[in-house]
Amino acid sequence: MKATGLEFGVDWYPEQWDEGRWRHDVERMAGYGFTCVRLMEFAWTVVEPEPGRFDFSTFDRAIGLLAEAGLEAIVGTPTATPPHWLSDRPVFRTSPTGAAHSYGTRRNLCYNAPEYREASRRVVAAIAERYGGDGRVAGFQVDNEIGHEASDRCVCAHCRREWPRWLERRYGDVGRLNDAWGAAFWNTSYASFDQVPVAAIQPSTIQNPALVLDYDRFCSDSAVAFAREQTDALRAASSPGQWITTNLFPPPLSNAIDMEALTDGMDFASWDNYPVWGDQDEPLPWQFNATAQSYVRGLRGGVPFTVMEEMSGFQGHVCLGYLPPERRVALWAVQAVARGANRVVFFRWRTAPYGQEQLCYGLVDGDDEETERLRVVAETIRRAKAELSSLASVPVESPVCVAYSKDDARVLREQYLSKGLLMRVSPTVQAGYDKEAASWYAPFATLGVGADIRSVGSLDPDAYRVVSLPLYQMADPAVVDRLGRWVEAGGSLVLGYRAGARDLLDRNVEAPLPGLFAELAGVRVPRFESLNETSAALRVGAVPGRGGVWADVIEPDGAETVAVWTDRGKFYRGSPAVTVNRVGEGRVWYVGTSPSPIAMLALYRRILKAAGLRPRFAGADVEAVERRDADGKAWRLVLNHSPRRRRAYGATLEPWGWVKLPAD
Repeated sequence: MKATGLEFGVDWYPEQWDEGRWRHDVERMAGYGFTCVRLMEFAWTVVEPEPGRFDFSTFDRAIGLLAEAGLEAIVGTPTATPPHWLSDRPVFRTSPTGAAHSYGTRRNLCYNAPEYREASRRVVAAIAERYGGDGRVAGFQVDNEIGHEASDRCVCAHCRREWPRWLERRYGDVGRLNDAWGAAFWNTSYASFDQVPVAAIQPSTIQNPALVLDYDRFCSDSAVAFAREQTDALRAASSPGQWITTNLFPPPLSNAIDMEALTDGMDFASWDNYPVWGDQDEPLPWQFNATAQSYVRGLRGGVPFTVMEEMSGFQGHVCLGYLPPERRVALWAVQAVARGANRVVFFRWRTAPYGQEQLCYGLVDGDDEETERLRVVAETIRRAKAELSSLASVPVESPVCVAYSKDDARVLREQYLSKGLLMRVSPTVQAGYDKEAASWYAPFATLGVGADIRSVGSLDPDAYRVVSLPLYQMADPAVVDRLGRWVEAGGSLVLGYRAGARDLLDRNVEAPLPGLFAELAGVRVPRFESLNETSAALRVGAVPGRGGVWADVIEPDGAETVAVWTDRGKFYRGSPAVTVNRVGEGRVWYVGTSPSPIAMLALYRRILKAAGLRPRFAGADVEAVERRDADGKAWRLVLNHSPRRRRAYGATLEPWGWVKLPAD
């Protein structure tokens, strides 16, 4: 795979435009500083108008024009939108709500539908044969946003057929399943795997959480197998210089699909960066974007990632909202580079005149005149290439890691414990885990301390000084033991509320909370309450603040009190809200709530300083990221996420501006 420095690209849809405009498009792209172009990801019928009959002439000509202008192509496999000749076949998915999908939209197909899988293999094999080893093609994108728009779960007839087979492979004997699920509860014991229902949304109550968790795992395995088929086919035909990726989407963690497994075998993960979408009245906080990008970076071991879709303006399908200033859009691209991207591809070149995305504005509009957004993006490209190319392909170094458990994210999507962990994006998408994970990442980002995000399965604590472990209910004894040894040797572990509350079968533990972490944390949590959408007063040292989402009533058992509940309306006023326990050379911090921003910053300044790090608050709108270039020199990238000038790290930043400074 070729090393790239830093490059910028654009998403282009030549099949949607008169061919007479192509050359002008391509020449302008090159003139504005773009070096790569993604295409083909929604053009299945164009390349395979009839089953088994392929016609790549449209894209051969388009890729040829790109090459003439010095632009490399990124070829997307077009399997997210089926051709009409598949529309009368049983290939469409059924939502857990019972709604059946049909032809005319995207992400409407079932990964377990045999005829869809066969057709996908055929078209991908043809693409691999045509463009594998083609020096004009930089790499391949597998499908498009796998799992997006609730396509992570399906309950169609194909899934009903494959589900019992998956269960049999997992459990071997239905008696083991009954025991693991606690099927004696509510009389849901099964005599055979064929009797087990799929995880459909019920009119009232919920299904057994253990069943739903396993169904999420089944759906994930189905999507992973689908992507792996494509990855393997492309890899077999590709030259060593061609790479393979797939583009992921927000929210990253609340989806049933394990994106770490999905991207296994690929060269890096890609991300579609939309900080504001549709009817949102304001963008997501910059800390949320930093969280998502750090998550994507961590999926493939910290190698640089790609932003395959960077929004360029208004975006939406049926409704529009906040219009971001052009320089704010450009800053989002710079933020992605700061957080580990070495390629940013803007969506899209020209605003679509028709279809479901005619409200997704591109860099140019239908009149082809230069827009302010294109001018600002081009200016940013020139500057970023000059200042950031030397560090973009150097992996990010971080002294801190926020670790997540995919199974806990799945469980908490359905059994969310507190309204504070409920963020209903659609009837089938609940992103509360993502929101809370971002709030636990935010203090590191706000205090200018680099942090990775890794799954507990891929976490190597020895690489970090601080590990934060929020919402880790389903504690793995092996993980707890490994973290314990790391703390003894000097590590700082930050545990969140509900730590160790369940075992790996998702059963409540038969021990005082925090379960397996009790001795390490030096606390007992005999009582707790959900604060839902309310909060309670607390104090971190002399700093007043509030706790939200959850309130643990902590009883120290060797730990010291760091923060205390002070709310006059709570019976547990005076009890610890946060503690620290010294273990060997290290510390274990137990945080029994979700602190408000001011309380979180006060707490994390103490945590980071105790770990020998140097937190620095330069303002709520100021992001600072330390990076090293290819020569090993340390730099600090400082970004101003504000419409006002800011003074930080000795520099004056313009509104939505950024600066590269030597690190202290």
